[in-house]
Amino acid sequence: MSLMTATLGPKTFTRHLVQRERAKASRKKLMVASLSLTSMVDMFSLLVIFLLQTFSTSPELLVVSKGVTLPSASTGLEIKDAPLLSVTTEGIYLDQKLVGKTDELLRDPTPLMEKLGDLRDQWLKTHPDQTKFPGEVNLQAHRDLPSTTISRLMGFLPSQHYGSIQLVVMGGK
Repeated sequence: MSLMTATLGPKTFTRHLVQRERAKASRKKLMVASLSLTSMVDMFSLLVIFLLQTFSTSPELLVVSKGVTLPSASTGLEIKDAPLLSVTTEGIYLDQKLVGKTDELLRDPTPLMEKLGDLRDQWLKTHPDQTKFPGEVNLQAHRDLPSTTISRLMGFLPSQHYGSIQLVVMGGK
């Protein structure tokens, strides 16, 4: 049995080493570029997801209902995460859903009280470990509405255990 051996001369051996180094260098460049781009895309994806999650649960981003021009105030507190009750000249909205016309609900607040009671019952079901209902509600009212309308509406809220009423205003100077 004989082994076949090829003899490499100095020129062919050098050429072989140069070709091997070029092939290795080109593989390294391709690999590094693709890894760098992939990790950068992953980083930006995680950053976008983080920002979306952070701002989607932020209570400071309160939506002002259509038809409501908020009054301005010089001082105020941070908005709490609570049901939003909006009062316009045309109607009363609970969490952006029309409950009824303002005049009708001030005469007979039963539909509004039922909706607020349903919200309270839903909160109690989802928080079984907490025994006391916080009774918080954010109240948006159009600035041209008479204060008697707002005070009458606020008088109905404690009957459904909503005793903590935060008035939503625009921050001023």
